[in-house]
Amino acid sequence: MMIAYLVMATMMVMSIVYLFGSITHRLVKYSNNKDDQNIQTFSMVRRKEIAEEEDAGRLTPSESLQLLSDVDYEENSIDGRQKRFFHNDILFARWVMLCVVVVAVLGSVSLYQQIGYSKEVAFTQDLQTKQLTPQKVNDFLKYRSARYDRVEDWYYLATDYVGAEKYQEAVAAFEKALEKLPRNAENRVNLLVEYAQAIFYANGGQSSDKMLKTVDAILQVEPTQATALDLKGVANFAQQNYLGAVLAWQEAIRYSVHSTERLALLSAISKARELGRIDYQQVAPIITDQLAVKIEWDASKLTWKRDDILLVYAVVKGQKMPIAIQRVFPEDLGQPILLTNLDSLMPTVTLAEVNRVDLVVKLANINDNDLTKGRIIGTKHGLLTNRKEIFVINVAL
Repeated sequence: MMIAYLVMATMMVMSIVYLFGSITHRLVKYSNNKDDQNIQTFSMVRRKEIAEEEDAGRLTPSESLQLLSDVDYEENSIDGRQKRFFHNDILFARWVMLCVVVVAVLGSVSLYQQIGYSKEVAFTQDLQTKQLTPQKVNDFLKYRSARYDRVEDWYYLATDYVGAEKYQEAVAAFEKALEKLPRNAENRVNLLVEYAQAIFYANGGQSSDKMLKTVDAILQVEPTQATALDLKGVANFAQQNYLGAVLAWQEAIRYSVHSTERLALLSAISKARELGRIDYQQVAPIITDQLAVKIEWDASKLTWKRDDILLVYAVVKGQKMPIAIQRVFPEDLGQPILLTNLDSLMPTVTLAEVNRVDLVVKLANINDNDLTKGRIIGTKHGLLTNRKEIFVINVAL
């Protein structure tokens, strides 16, 4: 990069010097020709006047000779003064102007490089031409973080490291972001959650005092944060506090809205109950009734859009209000969807109060909060709750 810059600077200087020399040469030639013509014209007129005066008898031959001598002297004097003035003053000023132009051009280019606009322009061009690579993105994020030192820049760098599974670097970037973020900021808890997860993965998927300290800080502010409760259960499990792990994970299930997370937590709770010999009389299960569903579709006939979301819900026959509902993103359809007694919209009716339900799948827009909106793309009737099977439902437009 430095070599390319030096070559560019040399070419610019040579171009400016060539342009300056060419213009100067033409100006000097034109100015000299014009001045010579003026001097010659003046000399001819003056000599003619002296000759006419001598012929008219108003001047003697000696006076005429003296006047002609004065004209010659004046002509030579003016010519000499003009040449000295041009070479001593105008030429110096033009060289000064040349230096100013060169310094201004090179200085502006240097400033442009130092400020970093060239990197941002190059990044934008790569983005528009779809030539960005993960390394280019990472380099640009590191540059912006070091230059601007803002919360959002460190956060984007941290999440980029997480995506690349460089968790140690992610932890350091998250710490920088937390240093810049005010302690009373609304999104500080969310940032702490991602920071705690990065610590967990950076430690090889094991609990640590640093992670537990971060988790405790999160739960002091937001006791129902599902991910923090999950990590608290992990810490308790690592310390062989299986009762504490079960209690933390059951609270995580209560506040988690993702079926995949719930299934993983249920598996972890089962393992903790087994190792700690914790029966259901000692700790009652938080999920008492459930319905597992698998969504299938013909990929050649149905393609998901970016703003699509599926409403999967259970209703009692003859009623319209769901007694359990989940909002599911298309990318999460690879795992079974778990409807439970925790997913009730009405506090008095849950899956625990019914034996059979109808299953409905709606295709809706992610921006719609109204659960009545959407188009039904799949149904299944008369399903028994708490069956140890995964009900498969095919959906189609």
